[in-house]
Amino acid sequence: MRTLLPRATLTLALLLAAPAAHANPPVDETKAGLCLDLKVDGQVRRCNHDFRLVHDGQGEITLVTGYDEAKAGVKTVVAFATAQAPDMENAYGYALRLTSVTLMPVGNPDSQRHWPATGLCFIVKPNPVRAGTTPIKQDIVILCTAHLTDTAARVRRFDWKFVF
Repeated sequence: MRTLLPRATLTLALLLAAPAAHANPPVDETKAGLCLDLKVDGQVRRCNHDFRLVHDGQGEITLVTGYDEAKAGVKTVVAFATAQAPDMENAYGYALRLTSVTLMPVGNPDSQRHWPATGLCFIVKPNPVRAGTTPIKQDIVILCTAHLTDTAARVRRFDWKFVF
């Protein structure tokens, strides 16, 4: 009696050895840009102009920035964790589902808290524009709205607009 075990094992080994066919390369870089607007629970907060986009190459993108709390001198880092879905991309950009928000006072990494969240982030692709034969560089705009779902969270909602 002939067995299919060696063929199945070989096929599984080849699948496991092959790299992911459609994975995007990971990105982890700080982008300088302009924070257009950051609201925490509807109140405008001054945000810094540093922005970190962390892409794991497998559909999870984290957007990180910082802002000043209402209390004088307290700066907070906020990270929006999102999940990318292939059905949420079109010619205009990407829509990312928010999965959680991390809050951490600057200089105190032991006190960071992860909160479950719902909402969307939109990354708007620039349209390719040319002046004659010269391509014109345009900014990428990111718009996020996050609703923290845990009743123990001290913040209920973030609205953020950033361009880089």
